Amino acid sequence: MSSLKLDKTVRAILTVTAALILCLSGLAQCGFAQDYRIYTRVFRETGGAQSSRPEVISRSLTLWHAGKAYDWIDMVGELVIYDPAQQRYTIVSGSHRKGCTVEFSELRHYLKVARSKASDYVDEVSQTDSADAAAEIERIRFQVDPQFDITDGSEANEVLFSSPVMQYSIQTVPAPNGDVAETFRLYTDGAAQLNYMLHGQSSLPGPRLKINEELVRRNLLPVRVQLTRKDEARTVLTAEHSIQWSLSPQDRTRIRDWQSMLQNQHFEFVSFQDYQRAMLEKP
Repeated sequence: MSSLKLDKTVRAILTVTAALILCLSGLAQCGFAQDYRIYTRVFRETGGAQSSRPEVISRSLTLWHAGKAYDWIDMVGELVIYDPAQQRYTIVSGSHRKGCTVEFSELRHYLKVARSKASDYVDEVSQTDSADAAAEIERIRFQVDPQFDITDGSEANEVLFSSPVMQYSIQTVPAPNGDVAETFRLYTDGAAQLNYMLHGQSSLPGPRLKINEELVRRNLLPVRVQLTRKDEARTVLTAEHSIQWSLSPQDRTRIRDWQSMLQNQHFEFVSFQDYQRAMLEKP
């Protein structure tokens, strides 16, 4: 399966839950000063009904080491390296032997252009007679300027973000301090923007950024994220994770292997656009 075909909301949730480990460490002042690991599973349910055995659709491993986060999604053989010191992401595909880099500034510019195009699209759809035009306009406008009804959930430490388009149910814990909460917001904002850049047809990251902003205001960190899409399929995606506060010898071997892969002379770094095209091809 190509990495470009991986469900965009799955990727967004994976990056959000993986980022949690940074915040819980309480080490915002010194960045990623220690080594950790997080194993994440994403479950899917459809039809709006709670299933006793929801489908596991993705597993990922995130390793934090020497100021960087290494996110590995085994089902697509793709590694994403978050490097705040260099202000960039490095994305590599082991099976295709290709990689690319994406600067943080490039993400911000890409999003600015995308919002402008979304507004133009709304104007275009508004002039059609399609029966689905109203719903499409509401969906796009929500992505550009998301407005949630924010309430406390029925469970302890649960916050609900509701709208006619989607609902997030987020289990939270208090952040150790405001700096940790803000560090979390910066990381997850970038992850949401990267997800959109990787998947041009996916939803704009506006809703995720809005949620991050509110959690910072409340000084909260998410520990479980559930998204319900209010469409015909009524798909529910839930991300859960398991955290260990140290790296195993096997984890350290993985990191060395990944670093060696980047130095492999047969490993080609290309532009982001060429990387996208390569991912659509069979290795």
